[in-house]
Amino acid sequence: MRQKRFAHWAGAMGGAVGVCTLTLFAGCDRLHPQPNAAASRPHVAWPAPPERERIELVQIFRAPSEIGIQRPFWRRLGDLVTGGREAHLVRPAGVAAANNMIAVADAGGGAVHLYDLERHRFHALSACGEARLREPVAVAFLNDRLYVADAGTARLDVFDLEGECAGGWKLDEGSRPAGLVADAARGRLYVANPSAHQVLAFDATGAVVARIGHRGTGPGEFNYPGWLALDARGRLYVTDALNFRIQIFEPDGTLVSTFGHLGDGTGDFARPKGVGIDRDGHIYVVDALFDAVQIFDTHGNYLLGFGRHGTREGQFWLPSGLTIDGDRIYVVDSYNQRVQVFRYLGGGE
Repeated sequence: MRQKRFAHWAGAMGGAVGVCTLTLFAGCDRLHPQPNAAASRPHVAWPAPPERERIELVQIFRAPSEIGIQRPFWRRLGDLVTGGREAHLVRPAGVAAANNMIAVADAGGGAVHLYDLERHRFHALSACGEARLREPVAVAFLNDRLYVADAGTARLDVFDLEGECAGGWKLDEGSRPAGLVADAARGRLYVANPSAHQVLAFDATGAVVARIGHRGTGPGEFNYPGWLALDARGRLYVTDALNFRIQIFEPDGTLVSTFGHLGDGTGDFARPKGVGIDRDGHIYVVDALFDAVQIFDTHGNYLLGFGRHGTREGQFWLPSGLTIDGDRIYVVDSYNQRVQVFRYLGGGE
């Protein structure tokens, strides 16, 4: 990826990896400790010294045990006899996190992995009633429900937090839902439908309350909208994938602004996917072709990037979904079959 410019935050996207001693790293992961994994993992942060660190890697998981959830003894004993093994991510696509719950949509595995970090429980969700999950690509928590967008069945399935099916509905014929984000303040669920080049807003019962956009390249129009995010004011951020930009809307659907264009330089987009907003309003955009996450200010100016192609800590192979919960940034590292968790360290503009 050609480096084009650097803002005051910026460090080189691929070279900003620092390694500290194990003693310095100890205690980095307070919320979900994994003593063995953390003790053997280098400290990875961006930007590189002497710049102040803004982002650090805190956790990587592929399976429940790597996030502190162990199988019951009798399950492990049974698996030892039968040759069974712990559930692992196959080809994850989307992620959601809230209130010590994490959900990962595993499109390759045809399942959603639901991790309850407070009660140390794990559920692998593969069906909702008679409807089997075929290609779940996105997840969102709204109140006490988990919503799942399935591109293979054109359905939105609903589960309670125990993993039990709580309903769902099918979208219009020919739909292929992608991104999903919940607006708890308005009781609203936004769904990107790339095949219709629209973003739909549903209420909790599945009734459509708004349709945003249509196919095109102008302001407020879409060319395969994919991933979605909300900021603290309820503004909607849409990855307009084949227009290579991010579009931002007020809750009433009024366009606020847009930024981004096709290119191979720093701050450009080649294959934009997951998007998220941190507590200071910075906009994070995954780019699958760059194998990186780029961070922009509220005006769309590039600040910093992290990650590069690879299989090591802090590197990506076709990353896709992204969500931010508090200061934790969850990035789905799809072809490495894992989720990497980073921490926003504050500072900046």
